[in-house]
Amino acid sequence: MDYKRIENLEKKITVLEEEVKELKKLLTEQYPSKTEFTGQAKKPSIHEEAVSHQPMKPTEVHEQQSKESMNWEEQLFQVWLPRIFIFVFIVGVLWGFKAASDYGVMSEGVKITLGYIVSVVFVGIGHLQIVKNRSVLGQVLLGGSVPILMLTTFAAHSLYEMIGFSFAFILNVLWIVVGLVMTVYYCSQALGVISIIGGILVPFLIESNSPNPLVFISYETLLYLAFAFIAWKLNYHVLYGLAAILLNIVLLVYGWFVEFTALLGAAILIQHVCLLLLLVVRKVNEFIYASTALASLFIVYGWISNTMEETNVTVIVAGLIVVYGLCIKLYKEEKVKFDFFMSYLVIGIAFLINQLFNKTEDALLLYIIQGAVTCYLAHKYNNQIQKIVGYGIYTISAVAIMGMPIESVFSQPTLNWLGFLGTMLFLVFIQTNSMKKSTLFVASTSILFTVLTLSFVTQEVLLSTEALSTNNQTLALTFSWLLLSIIGLSIGIARAFKTATYIGISLLFLTLIKLVLYDLPFIPLAIRAVLFIVLGGTGLIVSRILHKKMT
Repeated sequence: MDYKRIENLEKKITVLEEEVKELKKLLTEQYPSKTEFTGQAKKPSIHEEAVSHQPMKPTEVHEQQSKESMNWEEQLFQVWLPRIFIFVFIVGVLWGFKAASDYGVMSEGVKITLGYIVSVVFVGIGHLQIVKNRSVLGQVLLGGSVPILMLTTFAAHSLYEMIGFSFAFILNVLWIVVGLVMTVYYCSQALGVISIIGGILVPFLIESNSPNPLVFISYETLLYLAFAFIAWKLNYHVLYGLAAILLNIVLLVYGWFVEFTALLGAAILIQHVCLLLLLVVRKVNEFIYASTALASLFIVYGWISNTMEETNVTVIVAGLIVVYGLCIKLYKEEKVKFDFFMSYLVIGIAFLINQLFNKTEDALLLYIIQGAVTCYLAHKYNNQIQKIVGYGIYTISAVAIMGMPIESVFSQPTLNWLGFLGTMLFLVFIQTNSMKKSTLFVASTSILFTVLTLSFVTQEVLLSTEALSTNNQTLALTFSWLLLSIIGLSIGIARAFKTATYIGISLLFLTLIKLVLYDLPFIPLAIRAVLFIVLGGTGLIVSRILHKKMT
């Protein structure tokens, strides 16, 4: 019977093969010039697949290695070599001018004229190189022209006193504008980077008998705004971040050597507002711009809190909180912006708490509650950035609370500890639900909570029994530990929570060890008997309950 079934199957396969051949023949006749009449790529045969998986021949390996070496050579000779040696060339030109001046070959006017001529030649040759599709070399030459123009103007003003302060400043601003125009025209981020570095240094290259802080700070701020807008418009991330960093560095240098004034804080505040505006109107790559604004928020608070009056700082922080709240409402449909503005709001509230409370210990309870609420909202809305911010605030506050000693039973540190332990239970509950009751997480957090609770209770008991004798203090501490073990066992048995049961039993044994190794010499015989009876009875009762549940 099986033999006949196999024979029938073979016949059917033969018929199907004949039909497939006929179908292929018809399709070939209908589409004589098209092998892919279905619009799909031809599937490689078994032989072709085998060939494709065979190891490459030595000649193929050599060709591949040649291509890789060509890529390295292209990076080295066409990209990095011009960038390195343009600076070498500029240094050589400066030394050449200096040598010519020392030997009396050139006058000061000739050197300044040659400096401007070299810059113009660089611009011309750079443009020709770009036209001939040698863009890297062309951009390097164009970029090199900007610092040569600035250094030549610096020499004319500071070294040779051929031009005054105002004219030198105007010329250098003009060179910055030239750099900006070339950055946009040639779409070159490298030109923008060179131009902003030179532009930042302009005020330091111009000597003035009566420097004006407002002029200096306004110039640096406007320069930043111009390059930040260009970087945003052309999507130049390096230039965007570098512009923000350089503004902070140059203002920090000014404050260090001159004076930290409120104008410096105002400039950084303007920068933060600018970053927020550019983030709001950004439609792609929002993460980069939002991250920059997040870093700026911490920086701006540092600046204004160190350069402005406390009342003004509080008002500014409150105003920023309102702005963040409005942005959360406006951009609730755009996840990246919504997540980051929620984080800005949380951080802003933390800064406001810091402003309203003079003592750190008074603000810690609010910080710990804020961190817990932030983590809850982050889990609810699945906001990863807010989780990082929330847990960051919570962890820092928790460490501060644990490091602050409790000096009396009823005090602010006591409230801080109670808030810390309560919010920790709350966060463990949230995290357990989101992680689908991970056994390892529940066990580790439960142990940590027990250790922290034991530490807090020990401090409180020792403080509350300060007036008692050593025997009574020891006795009270032992009873408190025993009570904690009973609470843990009760929760574990009532809620079928094995971790709590194990912790309760561990506390019970810890209490027994403390009683045997430390308490016995200090406790009278009668009380010793009572303690052992209570401890032993508790252990027997727990053993009986657990045995009954297991059976």
